[in-house]
Amino acid sequence: MSSAHPTGHLAQPALIARPFHHVGWVYEEKVDGYRMVAHKNGNAVQLISRQGKEFTQRFPELARAVAALGAESVILDAELAVFDQQFVSRFEWLRAQPKGDVATPPLLMAFDLLDLDGEDQRKRPLRANAGKRLSIC
Repeated sequence: MSSAHPTGHLAQPALIARPFHHVGWVYEEKVDGYRMVAHKNGNAVQLISRQGKEFTQRFPELARAVAALGAESVILDAELAVFDQQFVSRFEWLRAQPKGDVATPPLLMAFDLLDLDGEDQRKRPLRANAGKRLSIC
């Protein structure tokens, strides 16, 4: 399995002055965590950060969850985060989780499907990939 990170193809966040809703626009709430690419090939999984660091051994429960996805191979663009009791992501808790204040275990939130069973999904419409993301869960 390649550890190459397709950083040139990851969605880049855009800051705006205030929230909005317009027909045809899709947006996601900003989460403070580790940006990850999850690679699955058969039962082999790698969780790789945007900087190319390997996180699979550090978060084995997330690697097992990716391995259980209903596809032979998949590459997901995701964010790894932990949330407090108010469901605010807490970046610093990924390094050292405090006792008692954590509302969630580490979560891997996929927001884009880059490859599915060897087919590049990056040029497909975002809404089409949203349906495919759900179909492999």
